[in-house]
Amino acid sequence: MTEWARPTRGQVLLGLAFAALVVAWPLVADWTVAHLGVRGLAATLFGVGAVSLRAVRGAVPAEFSYGRSDSGVWFALVALGLVTGQRVFLLLLPAAVYVAIARIFEASARRNDSVVERVAFLIEPHAPDFIRPYCRRVTRFWAAVFLANAAVIAALAVYAPIQWWRAYTGWIAWLVFAVLLGVEFVVRKAHFRNYDDKPVDLLFERFFPSDRTEMGRRAMAYKAQMRRSLGRPERER
Repeated sequence: MTEWARPTRGQVLLGLAFAALVVAWPLVADWTVAHLGVRGLAATLFGVGAVSLRAVRGAVPAEFSYGRSDSGVWFALVALGLVTGQRVFLLLLPAAVYVAIARIFEASARRNDSVVERVAFLIEPHAPDFIRPYCRRVTRFWAAVFLANAAVIAALAVYAPIQWWRAYTGWIAWLVFAVLLGVEFVVRKAHFRNYDDKPVDLLFERFFPSDRTEMGRRAMAYKAQMRRSLGRPERER
């Protein structure tokens, strides 16, 4: 798996600022338009986007960063809002961000180190290689989710009342993401059947015993081997 340099504190802060802008934008869009106007807000977003996107590129591996086409779409929408004074172009910005994220996820799934793989091995460096195919499938799943989310946001921005756009981007989309994360967690547990002595694992083990599937036996055998090699205690049960 390819290594990359750790980002600087400034890159992380600016990258987080851009992420906060994307998350908070639906909540503050009306207020900022009322105080700055569409053109004033577009000019502000142009400057903030230029600084933040530069930081995002430096804070993550190049293959997982915003590409020129992604940045081009962002700045084109902001420029159209600045020139025309039409708010719809600024409402399309979250959709543009999700399209870019979907592209990054899908492109990474074609390589040997997808986004989900990197996160999984960052969290658990001793994870086995046989989890990689599942990680790539999950990466593609989230790419499809982000793309569908972008399509919904774009449709609401163009065709629906602003209240619908605000509700979807403000909380409905995040609720959908939370539900899908929960579903993926259950599917992952039922697939690998890799358990510790935590209460949640004990509950899953009751309904999805490890010894009932080949993957479960393989995962638990690997965990037992790693515990021994690292000098960790065996499971209590």
